[in-house]
Amino acid sequence: MTSMEKKLKQFPEMGLDYCEDLAACNPSLHDLTHFYLYPGMEFQSQLKWWPDSGLRPTLHEGIDFCYYRTSSGKELTFSPEIRIPVMASGKIMAICQDYLGHTVFLDHLYETTERFLSIYAHIVPQHNLNVGQPIEKGEVIGKVADTSGRKNRMPGHLHLSIMKVDRQVSEEMLTWDLICNSERSRLIDPLEVIIAQKITMRKHNHWKEEVMKSLS
Repeated sequence: MTSMEKKLKQFPEMGLDYCEDLAACNPSLHDLTHFYLYPGMEFQSQLKWWPDSGLRPTLHEGIDFCYYRTSSGKELTFSPEIRIPVMASGKIMAICQDYLGHTVFLDHLYETTERFLSIYAHIVPQHNLNVGQPIEKGEVIGKVADTSGRKNRMPGHLHLSIMKVDRQVSEEMLTWDLICNSERSRLIDPLEVIIAQKITMRKHNHWKEEVMKSLS
């Protein structure tokens, strides 16, 4: 059984082609060939991929989409106009603030002992997005938050997490404290769920190196 077949068996209703979904709702990504993940952008990394020293206070809870390559060979970054679709149908379970924008929790309504959630962070939600609202696969829920001018010099990006939580967890408990520290939740590497053919790991982050060099 191939890795793709295993994903389809384990997550039959999930948006396995999420990279394609991102490209489909963003004209600027139609020429995309690959997303790049630099050290620190992958699941469970303790590195910082933005221009800053030291390590993350907690292991990375998901993956970050920001850098991509076009068919002409150009490497570009997300702009605040990048629209964020959901990877599968479900219901908005919670919306909370995070340090770059907002985080949206989507319950995929699986009939299992735990809730299966996809989480979209550092975005600006659509003004008409509400808790309890049903959402269809590929539907846009917001845009990437504009981080220009922030002291941490972190580029605007989408943070994607996949998480299972106890059904006793209420809407009010769905915050970053639950994502980072709770024993009532279990994070899953998003690359175990989505098709990763258009995601490439890179060893050296020249974007970070260039900015850090200019600041030294």
